[in-house]
Amino acid sequence: MSTPLVALLAALSMVATDIAGVVMVQAEARNRGWLAGWLDTAQWIVGITTTFITVEALASGDFARQAAVVISVSLANLFGTKLWQVIGSRYVHDRTLEQRISALESHINR
Repeated sequence: MSTPLVALLAALSMVATDIAGVVMVQAEARNRGWLAGWLDTAQWIVGITTTFITVEALASGDFARQAAVVISVSLANLFGTKLWQVIGSRYVHDRTLEQRISALESHINR
């Protein structure tokens, strides 16, 4: 496989890992255990793919391939995490402290 294609595949698999990871953390923070578990599983699968592609590239002995994969995966990791945090924040809204206290009080007073 060509170096640009290997770097692109590694970067895409890193972005997929970031998607699952960011959404998983948001699910965990909202006590969505099953969703977090499924996302953790998905993250592990694409993470192994990222690791496999990266290790193969690093073991290739081709400096250009090694550099391309390390740089592309690093950039994908940085920008993928930030991108999905921004997207997630549009759909997942934290309640204010007053809303949380009110919900807790109404639950206790049942």
